[in-house]
Amino acid sequence: MRKKTIIISSIIALSVLLIVGTMAWFSDTKVATNLFTAGTVEIEVNEHGFEDLDNINPGDEKTKNVSVKSIGTKRSYVRVALIPQWNPINLSTDVVILNTNEDDWVYENGWYYYKYILEQGEETSLLLESVTFASDIGNEYQGATFTITVKAEAVQASHEAYKDVWGIDSLPTGVEILTPTP
Repeated sequence: MRKKTIIISSIIALSVLLIVGTMAWFSDTKVATNLFTAGTVEIEVNEHGFEDLDNINPGDEKTKNVSVKSIGTKRSYVRVALIPQWNPINLSTDVVILNTNEDDWVYENGWYYYKYILEQGEETSLLLESVTFASDIGNEYQGATFTITVKAEAVQASHEAYKDVWGIDSLPTGVEILTPTP
């Protein structure tokens, strides 16, 4: 009797498995692909002026315009270092005055910070407007050449990225602070 019960139970179990295995169920699957594109921070330095550079005299003022344009997609902070140098390099740069725009730029620790956040396609106001050579430049400057290296940097305005990228704890006083959106 026991053997008969085991055989009947096995037949029933096998039948249930065959029935369930051959049943068809309605189903549906959808896949949605979401494309995310990272923004970009990219700038260009625009320079104009500094014409007639071959015969600088003591007391001369020469036009030299420097501005920065945002060509990336991200809102960004901009800072610029102006690095003057005479060649030969032993000559002092103290005899040169860089006439900068103090209304829209803040100077701190060797950098000029633009006070406003730049949007894509926007350009800063002029940082450097002209260069004045002191009237008391001595004979040691005869034949020397003067250069200004413009080093511009930009960082995304969001997430306080300036802290990591520029290694500063806060932006200089007067620079627009981006308020996080909720």
